[in-house]
Amino acid sequence: MAGVPDASDLGSLELFRGLSAAELARVNDLLGRTKFPAGAMILTADQPGEIAYIILEGTLKVSTLQSSGRELTLALLGPGEVVGELAVADRAGRSADVTALEPAVLVWLDRGSFVQLRRDIPAITENLLRLLARRLRLANAQLQAMATLDVHGRVARQLLALASVLGEDLPDGSSRIPLRITQSDLAALVGATRVRVNEVLVGFTRRRMIAVDRQHRITIHNRAELEAYVE
Repeated sequence: MAGVPDASDLGSLELFRGLSAAELARVNDLLGRTKFPAGAMILTADQPGEIAYIILEGTLKVSTLQSSGRELTLALLGPGEVVGELAVADRAGRSADVTALEPAVLVWLDRGSFVQLRRDIPAITENLLRLLARRLRLANAQLQAMATLDVHGRVARQLLALASVLGEDLPDGSSRIPLRITQSDLAALVGATRVRVNEVLVGFTRRRMIAVDRQHRITIHNRAELEAYVE
């Protein structure tokens, strides 16, 4: 069974960008497809790496459990992102847990198919490197913010980083982050309490710097004012 009804749709995913129609058709024939409900554990840190997932719909949380029992959120990932690719590539175990924050639709490749496609279609490897580089930039921004900024600055920088990498430009000049981001998720990302993050978001909203919809999607209306908090 093919991953998607129309193989050409895979060309909009960054991992498969630039592939020919024939290459997309070959990829599609190798893909599996699955759905997860909100709250489902998709991968755990103690699993062997046998499958790489590509997100079609939904938001996933990548996290790890510290020795203290506290959960550390490493990243939030949305459509087009890949999870599980490192363990599949180097045969080591998973490095983190991955949970669905909302109903999610994913396609997947087993280890053999993933290795074969990377060997036969070099563009996939190039695209994967770009995805990993983007994720590394977000992680670096997060670490720098944690070390140098107060909570207002950390929240502002995290939102700006997500908008810069994943943001959807709107006709009015705003930028919508296409991820489900609750106050608790954002608090875990910036190393603050949910109550404190709520106070920051309420302030940003009142000043019309951002807006948060009922699906917990955040739209940045005034990038310049947010940037003032990270200078």
